[in-house]
Amino acid sequence: MGVLKPAVVESGASHLHGVEERCPTCDQAIPREQSQAVRTRIQAREREQGEEVRQALAQEKRVAEAQIAVLKVNLAAELTRARDEARAAAEHALAARLAQVEAARKAAEERALALQAQQAAVLEARMKEMREGSEREKMLAIQAEQSKAFDEKQKSLVKIAELQRQLESKTAQELGDGPEVDLFELLKAEFPEDRISRVEKGAAGADVVQDIYLNGRLCGRIVYDAKNRSAWRNDYVTKLRADQVEAKADHAVLSSKVFPAGVRELHLQDGVLVVTPTRVLVVANLLRKHVVQTFALRAGNEARAQKTEALYAFIMSDRCGQLLSTIETQADDLVDLDRKEERAHQATWKRRGELIRTVQRAHGDLTFEIDRIIGVAGNRAPPPDGD
Repeated sequence: MGVLKPAVVESGASHLHGVEERCPTCDQAIPREQSQAVRTRIQAREREQGEEVRQALAQEKRVAEAQIAVLKVNLAAELTRARDEARAAAEHALAARLAQVEAARKAAEERALALQAQQAAVLEARMKEMREGSEREKMLAIQAEQSKAFDEKQKSLVKIAELQRQLESKTAQELGDGPEVDLFELLKAEFPEDRISRVEKGAAGADVVQDIYLNGRLCGRIVYDAKNRSAWRNDYVTKLRADQVEAKADHAVLSSKVFPAGVRELHLQDGVLVVTPTRVLVVANLLRKHVVQTFALRAGNEARAQKTEALYAFIMSDRCGQLLSTIETQADDLVDLDRKEERAHQATWKRRGELIRTVQRAHGDLTFEIDRIIGVAGNRAPPPDGD
C-alpha cells in the first residue's frame, strides 16, 4: 500500500487554503478525515505485520536455537564417540603393547625360574654330595667310636671273665683284698671321667665309691662292695644298704659269686643289686646312665624313685637277663678266641723263624757258590747248616 501524499490547494496568487492527502495509487485527493483513517489502518496493519514478523523471527530463532542445541548434542555425541573410539583404539594398542610386555615378562620369569631351578639342582646335588660325604665321615667316626667302645667294653668283659676264672680257684683267705682291688681298677678304667675311690681297710663305708660327674658337676653316686666268699650271708646286703644311706648314694651294687638259695647271677634285695663279677660293669653302666639322665632332667625325688624302680624292674627282667647272658657268652668266646689267636701267633712266629733261618742258609750257600766260580772262595768250605 502506498503512502498518502499531501495535496496543496492554491487560492489567489500565493495563498495556501488547505492540504489534502492523495492516494498513492490513483493520485486522487483524499479528504483529511478519510486519509487519517486510512493512515490509522495502515499503521495498524503495519504493526500487525511487524508483530507477525517479530513472531516469525522469534519462531525462526527458536527453531534455529533448537537446531543449534540439536547440533550441539549431536556434535557432543560425535565428539564423545570420537573420543571413545580414539580411547578404544589407544586402549587396544596399549593392550596389545601390554600383552607383548606381559609375554616378555613371563618369558623372562620362565627363563629366570629355569635358571634358578638349574642352579638349585646343581646346588642341591653339591649339598647332597657334601652331606653324603659328611654323613659317611660321621658314620665312619661313629662306627669307629662304637667299635672302639665295644672293643674296650669287650676287653673289660674279657678281663672280668679271666679274673672270674682266676678267682674261682682261690679261697677267701688267699684272695684278701683282691676283689675290691680288681673292682676298683675296673671301674677306674671304665669311667675315667668319674672319681673312683677306695675305702681304706678297716674304715667304715662301702669298698668302692663312684662319684659321677657330668660336665664337671657332681650329679650322683654309686657304692660298691665286692665279696668272694663260699657261702651267702644276708648281712652283706644289710651293711651295704647302710653304707648307701650314709653316703647318700643313688644305687648300691654288691659283686658276689654266691647268692641266696634259689637265686643266681642277678638279685635285688633290700634295694641292693647283687650281681656276679662278670655283670658288674654292664649294670654299672646302666645305673650311671640313669643317674646322669635324672640329673639332667632335674627330676624330683618322687620321679627319681619311680625311674629307679622302673630301672630295677628292667634289670631283674628276663629280657635283661638274656642280654647279659649274651654278653657273657660273647665275652667267653672272645677269651677263647684270644687264646686261639695267641697259640696261632706262637705257631706263626715259630714257622717264621724257621723260614728266616732257611733263607739265611740258602743265601750263604748261594754266595759261596758264586765266590767259588769266580775264584775268590779259595779252599773255603761252604758254611755249615745253621750259620
